[in-house]
Amino acid sequence: MADARGALLEVGGRESTGVAAAIEGLASEPAFQVMASASLAARPQWAGLVDDLFERPLLNNAKAGLRNALMSTLTGDSLYRNVFFSFADAVILWHYGHTQERTGSARLDATYNALQRLLAGADAFLATAPPKVEPDIEYFHRLRRVRLTRDNAYPMLRRAGRLLGAVEAEITQERLHAVRGTMLTSYVTFSAQVIAMARALRAERDAIDRSDVLSGLRAITTLLATPPAALAG
Repeated sequence: MADARGALLEVGGRESTGVAAAIEGLASEPAFQVMASASLAARPQWAGLVDDLFERPLLNNAKAGLRNALMSTLTGDSLYRNVFFSFADAVILWHYGHTQERTGSARLDATYNALQRLLAGADAFLATAPPKVEPDIEYFHRLRRVRLTRDNAYPMLRRAGRLLGAVEAEITQERLHAVRGTMLTSYVTFSAQVIAMARALRAERDAIDRSDVLSGLRAITTLLATPPAALAG
């Protein structure tokens, strides 16, 4: 744990101390403990039926506007379709962690609301209303081209994931895979990446920087510790 924290602070500097503390603090959150345990099981066991969620405009447009990993690599895109859908899965798992619900349209509404707020507001998502006009296909064409290679942004994202993996391993007592980490760690890291890219795009920048990554990490760690009822209304 200490090594992972040190590696994050080495890249992120003093600005990342709050994020490191938030990541480590997740270990004491009962809902995160549920998420960590649940993510070891097959996805349907905690996600339930989510087809209706993935047919809603935001996710439909993401499906149409993003490419698979192979095509993204060939075309030089930075955001793959499966990365964005991992963001959606992270929010589904967040809702399950707090409620243990696997059925009902209300949970899909809450999940969709959180996805919209995170994309629109990053770490200010609690004070951000879902946009009246949802991101269209062209939005995702632009989002997928936002670069990850500036200001040590991506290495900081990966090191934050390593710290989260260490926190998760203390909960589950499962051995970490040296390269891919865990499912939950991947979900959270991908979520922070998507939120950071959306933040950079709003600022009309062509690449994320460390402030975007910090915002994305603050956003997703705050969400994980926040009950769905706090976003209602």
